Amino acid sequence: MHTLINSWSAKVLAVRRVTQDNQGKKTAGVDGVKSLTPKQRLELVNRLRLNQKAKPTRRVWIPKPGRKEKRPLGIPTMYDRAAQALVKAALEPEWEAKFEPNSYGFRPGRSCHDAIGAIFNAIRYKPKFVLDADIAQCFDKINHDALLKKLNTFPTIRRQIKAWLKAGVIDWSNYASRQKGYSPTKEGTPQGGVISPLLANIALHGMENCIKQYAATLPCRPGYGKKVNQMSLSLIRYADDFVILHEDHTVIQKCQQIIADWLSDIGLELKPSKTRMSHTLTEYSGNVGFDFLGFNIRQYSVGKYQTGKSTNKKPLGFKTIITPSKESVKGHCRKIATIIKEHNAAPQAALIAKLNPVIRGWCNYFSTVASKETFIR
Repeated sequence: MHTLINSWSAKVLAVRRVTQDNQGKKTAGVDGVKSLTPKQRLELVNRLRLNQKAKPTRRVWIPKPGRKEKRPLGIPTMYDRAAQALVKAALEPEWEAKFEPNSYGFRPGRSCHDAIGAIFNAIRYKPKFVLDADIAQCFDKINHDALLKKLNTFPTIRRQIKAWLKAGVIDWSNYASRQKGYSPTKEGTPQGGVISPLLANIALHGMENCIKQYAATLPCRPGYGKKVNQMSLSLIRYADDFVILHEDHTVIQKCQQIIADWLSDIGLELKPSKTRMSHTLTEYSGNVGFDFLGFNIRQYSVGKYQTGKSTNKKPLGFKTIITPSKESVKGHCRKIATIIKEHNAAPQAALIAKLNPVIRGWCNYFSTVASKETFIR
């Protein structure tokens, strides 16, 4: 890590990432710097140091998809973004070796489809109860002391990350109206920072192991060992969204309490409005199946010709089908309608050029599951 953070090549790659590769390369922080020329990029490389100084992030509010709520986005300066990319390059390999197997959000080589595949493998042979949960304001409520303690790295990086966490924010809406826009940050990591997703994953690391420890205490079924218990109880997480799967609803309820207690140690809590329990095959609390990452995951009772089969080729009596969720379809239709409305007077070619990436991207995302009926509509 010492070698990497002082490497000229690593600094060049970090600057290239934030000034050329990233989607937000033309977004300015509080200093107004954006769209650097090649000469300016080389100057940034030469003065890039981890000197434990950090400027406040620029806060803007962006709407959440399909909701009236808005999400605070903290945009660091270009210099801080490059430094964060450098630190991430040093920290990420260490933590990728430590992270739990069923954590899929913001990790290299992993995607939403990998998380959905893990859920399918967990329920394909047996219907299960599911706790579909969400962490309330995950990025904004992480306890700084708990995060830095868990980080457990050498002083240079630790002090630099602490400086970024404590840098404060300037709310651009208040700043523009000449009000006092600066506010200190006592908790949370700024959404919009290059290193923030990695820090959030580090803060949430240990959740799955906590559940596995509880699974080891469950009584064994006749003829099975403790390893089968651990395999039958699954926690699959993508960033701050996660599901817990098991065939017994009392085990799921106990897991919910264990997770709530575990999260309280790092300053987080479950969001009641987005935390619910259901069953993948039969109705439970008025729900059947669940939505996760835009997909609807559910099992259907079918006849002997359509049923799934166990590893012994015995018919199960049900089939697991994953489709685009109703909310995803509605949100996609709303987005298309908005684009058409905004380009009402535009030439046909301009409208098609705007619609094609949206339609193609949505279809590619859902092309790996049972989307035939949705696409036909």
